[in-house]
Amino acid sequence: MRLQHTASVIALMTGMGFAAPALAADADTSGTQLEELIVTAQKREENVQTAPLAITAVTGATLAKDRVLTLQDLANTMTGISFTANSPQSFEINIRGVVNTRLSSPTADQSVSTFMDDVYVSRAGNLNSAFYDISRVEVVRGPQGVLLGKNVAGGAVNIVSNAPSFDSSGKVTVTLGNYDLRQTNGYVTGKIADGLAARLSFQTINHDGYYKDILHNVDLENLDSTQARAQLLYQPEGGDLRAQLIVDYAKDSNDGIHRVGLKSKTLPASFTPWSGTRALIAALRPGGLDRDESLPIWPLFKGDKAPTPQGARHETYSIIAKVDKDLTENIRFSSVTGYRHNHSFTLYDQTGLGPANGYNVAAPLLFAEPVNFIEGMNQVSQEVRLASTNTESRFDWIVGAYYQKSNVHQYNRYWGESTVLPTLSGESHWDDHGHNRDLAAFAQVGFKITEDLKLEVGARYTKDKKYGFQRGIIVATGDRLNPNDTAPLTPLTANFATAYGDSWKELTPQATLRWTPNDANMAYVTVSKGFKGGGFQNSASNAFAAQTPYDPETVTNYEAGYKTELLDRRVRWNTAVFYMKYKDLQVQQTLASCLCNVISNAPGATIKGLETDLQVAPTPWLRAWASGSYVHAEYDRFVFAGVDNSGNRMQRTPRWQGAVGAEVTTSVGSWEDALSARLAYRYQGRMPWAPENTTWEDSFGVLDGRVTLTLPDKPWSISIYGKNLGNTVYRTNIIPFFQEEMSSFGNPRTYGVELSASF
Repeated sequence: MRLQHTASVIALMTGMGFAAPALAADADTSGTQLEELIVTAQKREENVQTAPLAITAVTGATLAKDRVLTLQDLANTMTGISFTANSPQSFEINIRGVVNTRLSSPTADQSVSTFMDDVYVSRAGNLNSAFYDISRVEVVRGPQGVLLGKNVAGGAVNIVSNAPSFDSSGKVTVTLGNYDLRQTNGYVTGKIADGLAARLSFQTINHDGYYKDILHNVDLENLDSTQARAQLLYQPEGGDLRAQLIVDYAKDSNDGIHRVGLKSKTLPASFTPWSGTRALIAALRPGGLDRDESLPIWPLFKGDKAPTPQGARHETYSIIAKVDKDLTENIRFSSVTGYRHNHSFTLYDQTGLGPANGYNVAAPLLFAEPVNFIEGMNQVSQEVRLASTNTESRFDWIVGAYYQKSNVHQYNRYWGESTVLPTLSGESHWDDHGHNRDLAAFAQVGFKITEDLKLEVGARYTKDKKYGFQRGIIVATGDRLNPNDTAPLTPLTANFATAYGDSWKELTPQATLRWTPNDANMAYVTVSKGFKGGGFQNSASNAFAAQTPYDPETVTNYEAGYKTELLDRRVRWNTAVFYMKYKDLQVQQTLASCLCNVISNAPGATIKGLETDLQVAPTPWLRAWASGSYVHAEYDRFVFAGVDNSGNRMQRTPRWQGAVGAEVTTSVGSWEDALSARLAYRYQGRMPWAPENTTWEDSFGVLDGRVTLTLPDKPWSISIYGKNLGNTVYRTNIIPFFQEEMSSFGNPRTYGVELSASF
């Protein structure tokens, strides 16, 4: 009867459109209770159920079960978060409607920030590598303007590695799948001396492309990736010192992205040169032209003897040092020092088809504009904290300071070829050296008004300084079709060289009232403010545009939440409602008059909604979950290039998201609890791609599954898995031109087999 009631609750939640992040914790398969999970989003270890904020934590074991290897995979399993990608250089995470689109300049920050082992990752394209040997991922929704490292306006994703252990262990996993997937990962850890432990982890991923460049006969969106991590942990037995060193290296490459021009269903009638040209090529080519095939142009930059192929290459290493030490009986000192270095090369054709397409066909107004980003970055950050540790006191407190600087050198090369438009012919370069400095001090005090009621008040003072030097260079005008053209390639209008710089400061307070009547229930209300500094346009059209900053953005969040556990921790249900007022949201759009990107500020936006997450463990053999989000996000007022977007829905924000899933464990003959099967489904509602609300992505759903056989009394397991089992077609980005949408797509159906061995 209890199981029937629980199933009814899940069905009701799913029917209402409330859907699910992945399980917030692995289930304890030896019993019927849901496992407790400890998080550190507020710089203290605390149970996720008592943390007074909207946070979803996913363990490394759950990530492995769902083959969550990237930020895109993570967004495809959770609700309240979504993922888009303008290019391999610009990944975009959206939480509660807050997203920065194509903000890739050297001075740009992200509204939704990413942290790796508590160190801020400053560049959107600096975390391309896949997850491996992960303890957990914490997704925090809403502004975090006090404690969460860098000041966060929209939310944060914190990826936490598995730490070294003094108990020796290891594991190796080999995966084979379609698209000739070959993946290996593993770790070994243990004590190497008294008080000293180490951990070595690795991962390699190789697979063929999901799509095809038929012009050059190469795969697109393939992957060749190598990663390694070495850690040392010094923790003398019986002492209060803990010091950890993490050294991480990652290198990956691919042969470029796949872009297809599709006729828009919603834009006003106009020319359709790309889909029209594709139709002509399909008629000439035996077998036609499939949506999985494109014809990207490889540009011949001036002075080169051969065209430069499409592709992306990233190489990153980081060094993190973390120290915790009790200074007195009730005061702990913590330090987090981080260094990151990245070099990346990205070249992609924005349209996936141009006049030089190998078939001697070209519709009117057809053009190609490959873009090449070459970027080098180094970043240093330091955070220090003092925190009280007396759990018997009615007061607790934390104070600290944060410093971060990054130096970014970005060299951008644009190359264009056009049948008609002179501003789309030629070659333009931009050389941009950007420098970012962030200095902050923060404090928070907690006071137990009663045993059940606690007030926490904090604030952070942030000062951002950004400056640099940008050069715009007209390398060539005209192309083979228009050799006498004298107009420079857009968006550059004239050669320029100019310095730029500005600074911003902000105080972001936060107050939270938490009520904990018993161990199973907690409710909170919070008012918080987040801040993100301004910046400067990259690939500017002229010196004035390069010198003119866009404004910082701020958000004030009003939130209430309730977390409960029922039936002896067999049911867990967390819900939050929120109301956010955004000011000066940074938005980048394509200006039709020059076909160039311009960053502007939307003066105001209102975001309100609901998030809920349900998990149940009614029996030792069944785990089920359902969660969902509703986000009503609209611009209050926003006029850009004469277009009034006031009242429109915020870009790239689905109103409804939902997810539901279950895992069943059963015996096989005498092998007790040897077989488990897992299914998970996620739904994303219809969303607008841009503030004008003229281009839309239809709703879609993705189904994943996994079956695992674990041999009893042996350290072996074998699994078969499938991702996107229905082979759902969905897009991760579009760029509108005329009545067409240059579209990038999510991963197709993938499947494979995994073999794991522990020792």
